[in-house]
Amino acid sequence: MNESKNQKRKIRLIGLDLDGTTLTTDKRLTPHTKEVLEACLKQGIEVLPATGRVWSGIPKELTDIEGVHYVISSNGAAVVELATGKAVYTNGIAWERALEIFDLLEKYDTFYDAYALGNGWCEGRFYDDLDAFGIEKFLQPMVKRSRTRIDDLRAWVREHKAPVEKINMFFLEEENRQRAFRELKDIPDLAVTCSLTNNLEINHYTCNKGDALLNLGKILHIPMEQIMACGDGNNDLEMVRDAGLGVAMENGEDSVKEAADYVTVTNDEEGVAKAIELFCDLEMGEISGE
Repeated sequence: MNESKNQKRKIRLIGLDLDGTTLTTDKRLTPHTKEVLEACLKQGIEVLPATGRVWSGIPKELTDIEGVHYVISSNGAAVVELATGKAVYTNGIAWERALEIFDLLEKYDTFYDAYALGNGWCEGRFYDDLDAFGIEKFLQPMVKRSRTRIDDLRAWVREHKAPVEKINMFFLEEENRQRAFRELKDIPDLAVTCSLTNNLEINHYTCNKGDALLNLGKILHIPMEQIMACGDGNNDLEMVRDAGLGVAMENGEDSVKEAADYVTVTNDEEGVAKAIELFCDLEMGEISGE
């Protein structure tokens, strides 16, 4: 639903999707949005980047903001404490099951890699040929920065025996993506979502950003009614739906907007900053410098 609310709320934690939400289309954190987030932190509101990206792929301009203590990575597979680099909550795919899933993915014409131990791991056959899988030029530097190139993903997983946080897929052809989605979504122990128009993301079936947000709230003794969440994509649905105040972006998926309590303007119009200013009782002087 889309309610025109203008009342201030008691918000103590804000979960923020990044791509399509907090960041502009060209992946920037605007100065004003950063100032709003800093004002939240100065007033004791936890600001929580919540992304499908692996931890190492989260922009430093967000994690380096003084007062940001935690991040949700890999669609909720890990909640990482930044000061220690340790996960305070995890919900991954067992490494043995991940090997079986890799074999399933070979039937599709797709790029795939795995997020584990806070990093992305990508075979050279994919890493060296991103164009062949429809990965847009402006995304390619970010994809490469957040992955380590390896020769054999299966061998790496067998050696490290680490739970896989997320399996990411990119497709050149939409028909192939839809076929993969139809088949994979019916596998009971998997959650299949997307954050881009040409990708699919595979997590453990109980894993989502909403689950991670709820569990961090329990750790911090913050009830869901005092949690705000902002998102735009299919992988933000549970977080936006389950938070005490769910905010969808105007550029978001219809399903997310329907689940939200409020629809703000687009990410390129600083919709996150506007929603926070609307609902959180911030001292505006801290934002304007007055």
